[in-house]
Amino acid sequence: MRPGLDHFGLFLAGFIVLYGATSLALEHLAGIVGFAKTPYLNAGAYLYAIVFTGLTLVLDRTSLRAVVPHPVALFVLAALLASAIMGVANGNAGQYIAAWSLYLLTAVVMFQIFRYRRPGGAPGQVVDTLYSLPFLALAIAFAILSVFAKDNHYQYVLFEVIALYGMLIRRSVIDKAAGALLYLLIHLGSNDGFVQVEINRASILAVGAVGLLFLLYRKYLVTTFFLLFVALGIIGFALSLDDATVETLPRNIKEAILLMKGDDLYHHVSSYQRVFEGQKVMEDYREASDAEWLVGKGLGRTVDMSGATDRTPGQHALLGVLEVHNIHFLHFAVFHKFGLIGLGVLGLIAGGLAWMFLADLAMRRLDDIRMFFYIYLVYTLVFAVPASNFLIANPLWPAFLGMLCWIRGSDRSGLPQARSTLP
Repeated sequence: MRPGLDHFGLFLAGFIVLYGATSLALEHLAGIVGFAKTPYLNAGAYLYAIVFTGLTLVLDRTSLRAVVPHPVALFVLAALLASAIMGVANGNAGQYIAAWSLYLLTAVVMFQIFRYRRPGGAPGQVVDTLYSLPFLALAIAFAILSVFAKDNHYQYVLFEVIALYGMLIRRSVIDKAAGALLYLLIHLGSNDGFVQVEINRASILAVGAVGLLFLLYRKYLVTTFFLLFVALGIIGFALSLDDATVETLPRNIKEAILLMKGDDLYHHVSSYQRVFEGQKVMEDYREASDAEWLVGKGLGRTVDMSGATDRTPGQHALLGVLEVHNIHFLHFAVFHKFGLIGLGVLGLIAGGLAWMFLADLAMRRLDDIRMFFYIYLVYTLVFAVPASNFLIANPLWPAFLGMLCWIRGSDRSGLPQARSTLP
């Protein structure tokens, strides 16, 4: 018998259902597909997060300590305030100032309500909720529908983590099989009716990071070194392939191999687009003041994408091709809006996450439940390096971080520990 829904498990379950239903409605009822759906999906996700926060407060599921920001939350709020002031002073786009303010304020609230949730309930119930048969069936159904759709009817990173965790950590054969099936479906896509394998380079890097976490968790140090050599061997073999063979590989893999073989970056639209955006950001800093280097060009800062080879960002920008807001590379996106202070806060959060993992590993506090949160947090962070919005416009990431901090805080408060009882 599965235990009742945990508060955080309910949050994730509701998110999966809402995201999938919204995506299906946008595509099949409103005729909105592809990147054009993103603003509406973000709006739905953040409305859901705000409503859930309200219910959390009304139902008294978080403590009064949640109203006092955690030190890391204070750093984020300080960076947000400075960047918002700079954005208004520079006359940046008001729509984007409001959107990013909503992103970061909601992120802080999500972190706070789960970091300081009331005692009671086991973190293992979160995982049990996602791996109960009804939700596994729902996840697989959304994945199947997405194979033939114009866009995914699920948040890619969350489903990728559910699949990986099922295969790597869960002990039930059913959970492992469901995870493998979900992983396969995620990487299938339809091109003019022909189903083919689609692999994202950011996903490969993120999966590699998760694999490293798993090997460290299982203390497979010898295996880790062996697999590193295998990875180097695979890269060497890929570089030895002739161009005709490389052309038959999935687009992202083909592009990566050709670039490593010295092909001109300009020939590859997706990769060059990210470099082009970085160049535009640095051009914007040519006559920047000391204050702008410190706190950034401000929220709502945009760049002119009229000269970009990839027309997609300009086509779906709310203000048109001359004022594109999205920057793919995470470090450029943060630096553009928040300057050196923003990069420092990002480094603090990433470094803190690494320190927590190593500390839990060294002190033998790392268990299957904590690994669920570490896998999601690390996967998303790595995936967002070339796709920043997966971290910036994502209320799940701070919620996961808050839950992880709450679990770790139970060590100091003497609350019962969340040891693994996974099936």
